[in-house]
Amino acid sequence: MADNARLGLKARYGGCALVTGAARGIGRAFAELLAAEGFDLLLVDREAAETTALADELHTTHGIVARAEICDLAKPDLENEARIWAERYEIGLLVNNAGISLLDPFFEISLDDHLSTLDLNCRATLVLTHIVGQRMRDRGRGGIVVVSSASALSGSPYFCHYAATKAYGLNLAAGLWSETRGSGIDALAVCPGMTNTKPVQDQKLDQNLPFYIPLSDPKSVALSALRALGRQPAMVPTWTDRVSAGLLSKLLPRRWTLSIIKRSIEKMRS
Repeated sequence: MADNARLGLKARYGGCALVTGAARGIGRAFAELLAAEGFDLLLVDREAAETTALADELHTTHGIVARAEICDLAKPDLENEARIWAERYEIGLLVNNAGISLLDPFFEISLDDHLSTLDLNCRATLVLTHIVGQRMRDRGRGGIVVVSSASALSGSPYFCHYAATKAYGLNLAAGLWSETRGSGIDALAVCPGMTNTKPVQDQKLDQNLPFYIPLSDPKSVALSALRALGRQPAMVPTWTDRVSAGLLSKLLPRRWTLSIIKRSIEKMRS
């Protein structure tokens, strides 16, 4: 935690930090690190009990104000909620982490589920980034993190739509990084590989992993992202993920990469 305390994010961006999908996994890791950095927090998640418990824990441990905002970010009227947050709180750092990852053949997932994934992974990220980002522009400083995925680099069988939505976040953040340089606003897309989170555990994807698909720790992902914010447009957070991503997305033809990923996922699902 001492390494995180030297990041100076609170002094750089000011205000509070808003973290979506904050109750578990990577979102929770971001929340814990930012609380240690001294940020007051808006913890946005639809899991009421876990989010409230986390807010209480971070307040007790770090003496910061942590508010649990219980919200389904895929809902149609998210814009109204986002404007309330932006007007009520000075948000200096936005972490767009919430997402859905459905593992199944594309045509066996219902269209409604695909649309819910689109709403959460893309539409919610757009709404929050635009509304909160405008306030950052007016203040002349702020940080925006979009949690993408290594699957956004090449696509993925059985995660077809998920990978496509994560490519949206990757390109949104990377473009913003360039567009806002020199304005006081930093943007970053973080592209983790397989990470030890509840969805991965629930789908048993952490079992039978091949050697070239490492399982990352959520805290390592979040800390690497916070260290990189303001320095580059996008990053793969751990060295093992970088080796894997480099092999699968850069060195091999895409058809080979997709064949390898397909066989790997089929093995993990068996």
